[in-house]
Amino acid sequence: MRRAAGPSTLTRRVVRALVGVVAVFVALLALLAYLTFDQMEDDLVNDILATEAERVLAHIADGDEPFPGSGPRELGASMRAWLLDGPQARDSLPEPLRGLEPGLHLLESTAEVWHVIVAEVPAGRRLYVLYDATDNEARVREFGLIVLGLGLACVLASYVLAHKVAGLAVGPMRELTDRLATWAPGAPDLAVPGDDEAGRLIEAFNRVQNQVDRSIAREREFSANLSHEIRTPLAALRSDAEMLLLDPGLAPDQRTRLQRMVREVDSVAAAVRSVRGLASERPGQRAEVSLSECLEDAWRGYRIQADQAGLRLANRLPADGRRELDPYALLMVLRNLIRNAVEHAAPATLTVSAIGDGMLLADDGAGIAPGDLPFVFERYYRGRLSDSVPGAQAQAPVRGLGLAIAKRVCDLQGWRLEVESETAGPARGTRFRLRFRPD
Repeated sequence: MRRAAGPSTLTRRVVRALVGVVAVFVALLALLAYLTFDQMEDDLVNDILATEAERVLAHIADGDEPFPGSGPRELGASMRAWLLDGPQARDSLPEPLRGLEPGLHLLESTAEVWHVIVAEVPAGRRLYVLYDATDNEARVREFGLIVLGLGLACVLASYVLAHKVAGLAVGPMRELTDRLATWAPGAPDLAVPGDDEAGRLIEAFNRVQNQVDRSIAREREFSANLSHEIRTPLAALRSDAEMLLLDPGLAPDQRTRLQRMVREVDSVAAAVRSVRGLASERPGQRAEVSLSECLEDAWRGYRIQADQAGLRLANRLPADGRRELDPYALLMVLRNLIRNAVEHAAPATLTVSAIGDGMLLADDGAGIAPGDLPFVFERYYRGRLSDSVPGAQAQAPVRGLGLAIAKRVCDLQGWRLEVESETAGPARGTRFRLRFRPD
């Protein structure tokens, strides 16, 4: 199912970019049109004013006196003119015109806009011609509002168009994203829409998907083959050991070794089943398990190495403590934790006790350095080994998987594995908390 486009999606970003470009372009165009229209209006009024002033001056030069007394002469619906004989006659002028020097003037107030031209006339007289451009400025403002409305309409139209353009441009990418969000191995290839960027991207994804599918198939085949090839000799070993145990003439130490062989064969078979479940990321079948007995089974496989390294086990789990869980997964986790204690904590004592929602494995060994503690569950991390044992990097086999495997099994089962450690003081040592109910 396709998720709704959020504010941070590629479609929204494309729409905003397109609408933003259109909005800036329309705003600049509207502003330029308004300023141009306003300037053209002013130039036109000034031309009319200058032409009328020249006509009046021509009449005066011909001896025609078109002015009755000292009052204004109406030259049209928006124009008036005054011809004054001296400075004292300027009192008959409107207040804003007094004191103006010869030339063109623009007088603006809250209610009116006047264009005025002042010209010198022979015999010490002065001509004032006024054009009332208030109506013209109102038309300029109306034009500005019209341009603004058209600009907003263009922006809204561009928003709708940008959605369509973004849908066409980002559609293949969105389909690929939705496919990746629900992708699973083995899914069919995506259809390639064309030989463009989106098509090449989908082709690249299909190649990667096919490579992943092939890798997963090879891993599953290898796991199945390995399990099959190991089970056959293990079954033969167990059968032979059981047949030998039926011999009543066996010495006690021989019988003990054969019994241990049977248990170890069962442990290897259980480990193989656990590894297959880990590879397939499917939890195994749950059963009622005695935590104490499972710990003893895990310890039994490392008893000889533990004795040689000086690690002792203190099993303080209650004998009646039982849980409903995957026994093979628990055995794998405990084995890896015990092997980690044998390799890194010994000589020490490993004390295993019950806690409310699981168990606690605590040793009194050297502890883990604070700088290594955040990385102990990472694969192939060997910081503690290389720091604590001289020459360990060169002499030891490949390590660094045990704790990573234990953590992976716990994650698959829904358990929580936590670690804390101190390298000095009364709390020196490492403590692993295995919680079966993490929440």
